[in-house]
Amino acid sequence: MKVSKLAPLQAFFYSGFLSVTIAGIAQAAPTQTAPKPTVYAVGQETGGTLRTYQSQLGFRFDVKAPYSIDTSQEGQGTIVVRNPDLENAAVGSDEPAPVDSNVQSQSSPGDRITITRYENPNRLNARQWAEQNPTQSFFDGRQSDYRSYSFAGQPAVSYSWCGNSNCGDNVVVPSRDGRSIFVLSALYEYPGNAVRWDFKRMVGRFRLTQ
Repeated sequence: MKVSKLAPLQAFFYSGFLSVTIAGIAQAAPTQTAPKPTVYAVGQETGGTLRTYQSQLGFRFDVKAPYSIDTSQEGQGTIVVRNPDLENAAVGSDEPAPVDSNVQSQSSPGDRITITRYENPNRLNARQWAEQNPTQSFFDGRQSDYRSYSFAGQPAVSYSWCGNSNCGDNVVVPSRDGRSIFVLSALYEYPGNAVRWDFKRMVGRFRLTQ
C-alpha cells in the first residue's frame, strides 16, 4: 500500500482564519480536470483541528488531525487521507470494535481513506455502476449485502468487503448530473481499526459541489 508524497503547502491568514493552499499535480487521468488551488479552512472542534477541504474533483469534506490529505493523485481522480503518525508495526484485532470502544485507537500502517472520481457516461445509478465495475468497486458478491440510502443528496449504496490483503468500507454515489461516480473507501487490515469510525465521521460531512 503506497501513498505518494504530499504536495507543497502554503499557509496564510484571512479574516482571522488560517488557510492552507495545496498545489495539485495534474496528470493524465480518467477524470481529468484543470488544475487549480485547493484551500483548507481551519477551525477548532473537540478532539482536534477540523479542516474543510474542497477538491477540484467536485466535492468537499471535513477531516480532523492527525489525518493529512495527499493530493498528489488528484489529477488522476483520487484524494488520499491518512494518518502520517502510524508506525511500521501493525497493532490490530480481528474482532469488530463497538463504536464507543477504546479499541478504536488501534491502527495499521496501511490504513487510509480514499475518494476517487470515475466517469459515468451512461449515467448508471450507484448500484448499477458498482455491479458493472467490480474491480473499482469491490462489489462483486455483495448484491444481497449492501445498503441503499440518500447520501450527500444523491441515491447511494454502501457496503463492506474483504480482499486478499485488506478490507474496506465503501460508499458509491453519483454526481449531481450523473456523469461521474464517486467511490469513498476506508481501507484497513483489521475490522476494529480506528480508520473505520473516522471514515464514518468524515463521510457524514461529505458534500458534492458539482
